[in-house]
Amino acid sequence: MLPHLALLISVMILGLSFVGVRAIMADNEAPAALGFLRYGIATLLLLPFLWGSKRAMPPLKIIGTVALLGILQFGLFHLFVNTALEEITASRGAVIFALIPIMTMLIATITGRDSLTTIKLFAAVLSIVGVSLAIGEKAFAPETSPKNWVGELLFFMAVCCGATYNAFSSRLMQNRSVLMLTIIGMSAGTMAIFPVAYSEGLGDVIRDYNTRDWMWIFYLAGPAAAFSLFLFNWGLQQLSPSQAAIYVPIAPIMAAAFGALILDEHLSSLFLVGLGCAVAGPVLVNWRRR
Repeated sequence: MLPHLALLISVMILGLSFVGVRAIMADNEAPAALGFLRYGIATLLLLPFLWGSKRAMPPLKIIGTVALLGILQFGLFHLFVNTALEEITASRGAVIFALIPIMTMLIATITGRDSLTTIKLFAAVLSIVGVSLAIGEKAFAPETSPKNWVGELLFFMAVCCGATYNAFSSRLMQNRSVLMLTIIGMSAGTMAIFPVAYSEGLGDVIRDYNTRDWMWIFYLAGPAAAFSLFLFNWGLQQLSPSQAAIYVPIAPIMAAAFGALILDEHLSSLFLVGLGCAVAGPVLVNWRRR
């Protein structure tokens, strides 16, 4: 049960991070700068844990593959998400975010890294329904209708990046140091996003952050990046891509719950029903295996 517990804790921490991103982006719209600081600091926090590690460096081919996946997950994914939140509401993006499990299953099946079964497909659809029920009142309200589809397209591109990372990382991490591969991927994503962050005026952005913003940034970098992504990658190492990705839709539902607690936001009357559907997804996918 430990991999499942690790994944559950990871997505719950990730849910609170959405609240932090919204709070920072409301004051300073610099999506790349935020991503660079978040994963740059997270990499620095993880590096000391490699000290004295007896694990050998993986082959150069593996390092290159992990770096490419890191650019997708830790660079482009968050650049697309943070930019999309300038165009659409977080609740609308969260519904698209719930497509990650089904996209992971499709990519993993096409590339021969997992198999697609009726149970898995049903669980993925159930998760999408759960997110829609939990936050649908906000996501599909008339006033949230987009003027264009740029935000939705960016969020879907982020989903494709995250799903690709999930589908390919599971096998790469087998019998290798999760910590080392997490650092390699995170470093690659941070370096890839730096030119965009620099073009946003990274120095000015840093000076404009207030105390509350920095508190959120250190949360995003520490618990919500270094710790939660290590837990997620460890769970991904122990399970199949489908078994791990099915936990992801719980994150936006938790974001809605944290938004209600911290920002006094309104919760949908069907929130608990939606949460139940999202939790049922991992149970269905993993029940038979146990």
